[in-house]
Amino acid sequence: MLENGRYLLFLDILGFSSLVERENPETIYSVIDNALGAFSRWEGLNQQFKTIYFSDTFLFYQEPKGYGDWAFLDVYGIGAMLLSALLAKGIPARGSIVFGEFEVKNDSQNRHQLYFGKALIEAYKAERKEQWIGITIQPSAWHPYENKNQGNIRAFENERVWKRRSDDVLLLNPFIKLRGWYSYDLMGEVDKPYIEWDQPEFPNDIRGFRYLIDTASEYASKGDFSGREAVKYHSTVAFLREIMGVEMFKWAERISHESA
Repeated sequence: MLENGRYLLFLDILGFSSLVERENPETIYSVIDNALGAFSRWEGLNQQFKTIYFSDTFLFYQEPKGYGDWAFLDVYGIGAMLLSALLAKGIPARGSIVFGEFEVKNDSQNRHQLYFGKALIEAYKAERKEQWIGITIQPSAWHPYENKNQGNIRAFENERVWKRRSDDVLLLNPFIKLRGWYSYDLMGEVDKPYIEWDQPEFPNDIRGFRYLIDTASEYASKGDFSGREAVKYHSTVAFLREIMGVEMFKWAERISHESA
């Protein structure tokens, strides 16, 4: 199983159907092109993962088969930065990371790409049942890593990389690098303006954070806390408050406001 498996990030653009119904083709193209740009950047930097795109869904998968600690560390780290890059452009997304059987092959005439596997089904089902904007890491993805690196999952949780839920699913912090930048800023080592520092990751994080806060606030101003779309933003902001802690959350609010 481990030698034939792959890590797979399944990421779905939220509200895409409504976007298609109300916007012109040029706007839709721009949304897709911006999203693909984020994936292409990490494909080029990493060289071990590839992207499949169809409709409102992106599959970011490990190209060489077989489990490796490196692949787990890469897929969640890149996944967080991909989500941050999308949020920075006002593109909400939800996804899941799994490990398992995922085949990518050309048909016998070499005209079409075929992709299928149990990992794809698992990732799809996991993504569909969540009510937030974010990425979950399923047990199939993190158990192999924990088996080889006992205690690391808890250590990363203490570092606020993720939160382990009661169902054994990890909720990934999309702004995992903010903690380091927070420490640097407290020491006066972050150059201002913030929006120009450590590009593109730092600007993406503060813009993405601002997008979530502002959108949740817009729903709140209308008294909408439980609507189908509103609840995704409110639950995500509540998660960020918890995983970041009071002081870091306030800091992120302040610098994202200053950079707006």
